[in-house]
Amino acid sequence: MDEQRVQAYVALIEQLLSCPQGQEGEILQANAALVDAGLLAVMEQVAAYLESQGDNNAKWLRGFAAQVAQALGMGVEPEQGTTGTAEAEAATRFLLETLQLVADSRGNRQQIYPLWAQQQGQLNTALLAVLPQVGAQLLTGETEQRTFIAAVLGEFGNLIQQFPLGSRWLNLELGIVAYELALQVYTRDAFPENWAATQNNLAVAYSDRIRGERADNL
Repeated sequence: MDEQRVQAYVALIEQLLSCPQGQEGEILQANAALVDAGLLAVMEQVAAYLESQGDNNAKWLRGFAAQVAQALGMGVEPEQGTTGTAEAEAATRFLLETLQLVADSRGNRQQIYPLWAQQQGQLNTALLAVLPQVGAQLLTGETEQRTFIAAVLGEFGNLIQQFPLGSRWLNLELGIVAYELALQVYTRDAFPENWAATQNNLAVAYSDRIRGERADNL
């Protein structure tokens, strides 16, 4: 996710937070090109920041993000601190187990792909819905920890977008979100090589993307 697009996401979120109640739908329609998984990821980042500042808008933003996710066919994210659906909780457990396996195996697809093949039902829209929130929560703490998680997310993105089974469009969307999360750490200034590699992988995912407008993806 390049800086210009992140700024566009943030501007849209600020507009949603400040608009009169009931006008959110019109604003989203006017900015349809920005309504995607990347927006959900940045919404969670902004919500986490607002929450750290004691701002009550954090709860509203998470709830609205869940509505957007549902409209996009990505399922519903549970709000932090509340009891979510069994599907979302199962997706979160599976995601954490998967990321741990990616880390432990150093991205060895011979270990990971057989597991995914056996549990293809877990690769669903609920997983896509929880990935932005779980990823944002993991990308907190010290720089060393954040860098490690960014590497795991980037490797997960590589593995899932190349996974030959399951839903192709969903695998690509999962990869896109994973790369965009990793780029929250891999900035051009701090990690130029990792930034370039992740941007390249993200470009490949967008060029193959099934969801959205072909011209916009390119």
